[in-house]
Amino acid sequence: MPVNNDTELTIVILADGVRPDVLRALADAGEIPNIGRSLYDEGYGCAGVTVLPSVSNIAYIPMLTGQYPGTADVPGLRWVEKSRFTSGKLLVGGHRSYLGPGHVQMDGDLSPETETIFQLNPDSLGVRCDVRRGLTEGNHSFSRLAFMPFMACAHYLRRGDFVDRIVMSQAMKWLARTNDRPSRFIFLPLVDVDKVSHRCGPDSRNTIAAYKRLDAILGVMLDWLRRQGLWQRTRLILTSDHGHTRTERHLDITRMLSELDYGVFEYPNVYRRRADAAVMVSGNSFANIYLPSLGRWESPLTSDELEEEHDAVLQALAGREEIEWYAYRRADGRIKIVSQNGEAALGLEGDRYAYCYNGVDPLRLGLQHNGIRRSKALEHTIETDFPDALEQIWHLFKSDRTGDIIVTAKNGYDLRGWREFPEHRSSHGALSKEHMAVPIISNRPLAGDGGMRTVDIFSTVAGEMGLTPAKPHFGRDLLG
Repeated sequence: MPVNNDTELTIVILADGVRPDVLRALADAGEIPNIGRSLYDEGYGCAGVTVLPSVSNIAYIPMLTGQYPGTADVPGLRWVEKSRFTSGKLLVGGHRSYLGPGHVQMDGDLSPETETIFQLNPDSLGVRCDVRRGLTEGNHSFSRLAFMPFMACAHYLRRGDFVDRIVMSQAMKWLARTNDRPSRFIFLPLVDVDKVSHRCGPDSRNTIAAYKRLDAILGVMLDWLRRQGLWQRTRLILTSDHGHTRTERHLDITRMLSELDYGVFEYPNVYRRRADAAVMVSGNSFANIYLPSLGRWESPLTSDELEEEHDAVLQALAGREEIEWYAYRRADGRIKIVSQNGEAALGLEGDRYAYCYNGVDPLRLGLQHNGIRRSKALEHTIETDFPDALEQIWHLFKSDRTGDIIVTAKNGYDLRGWREFPEHRSSHGALSKEHMAVPIISNRPLAGDGGMRTVDIFSTVAGEMGLTPAKPHFGRDLLG
């Protein structure tokens, strides 16, 4: 892969929770002048989509590895590995939550076939990033337990600008210290917009103020790059991991299962002596549900076991107005997707997705035929209510850690109930276009015909830096 010889620095700014429609409107109104001038006016971009589940940390994985959450074997912020999960004991294994101390285990949880951009390029910096595989000591700032109090404060205060200032300060110090090195890469997540959105909603006055603070913080870096004469030799990509929708009502999916007489294992209630269900919620609008077969926790269930042993769960999910759709593995290898008014089957035949449905299409894709070439899957679905649905659902079920059932909430609802403190006014994690749509904009040309995925960022950064990945990866090089 030929290197772009005039690029000395590649930067990916991940603005957590930023919606592209809000960002563009503020840029057009002149309220975020740094982003408006440097990226929208002078730069390039196209419609972008993130991954399912559309949730922080997990949605960093495609940008840094070229893998989907399912193929990377990390299918949510919380998950269960059934082959190592036991019930009937006080302490159970085979489960993970990255909200808290468990976040330091993500590197080890990633599939061995997952290769990071950090492994490909030693001169990299990852600030406050849970994906650290390949980073040298000292180049993974604020990603260990010592930074947890700052993130806890941001969570409970629902404001993260002080975190973003610390993170940007660390990045600027690293830039100044390594100014004489060629081919450097920085991955920089900023969290303020996401924190305020959860507290106040995605379009509140306070959230708009967070977008403006993001612009001001980013302006510090842009001004420095220009003063150093580096701007013309820098590739900067601004993107996000998910959008947001306002939350008006909570469905306590754990209580729903408890009312069906299931003993439910969930976070933070991880100490129970009887568990015949596990509920792992991510982003509040997405959940992995795990169930045993004949009392045993061994491997993912298919439609045969689910429909025979746990039909009450399936019927309860189908009857809830808060649930958009749910999906599970069929015995024939396809994926079954169910909504209140219809059901569909998704399979892969050669290089084509096979998609057919009965009743109302649960994904509302409006496809004119049921065979869609994989290379065109995004183009055919990007303007629908569930952009990139075929690709995202198929890849998520590639992991045995993905739930026996995955559940997504309708916009306006979530799946967490009273356990989320402080209460969320905004949620994400699902496949809805408001959660999936993200900005992917750059100060240099991008070839985004047919739309972009955040999984393309890995290939694009590798192409910009002349790096050749050694392991399989998805996505395409957007350099054209």
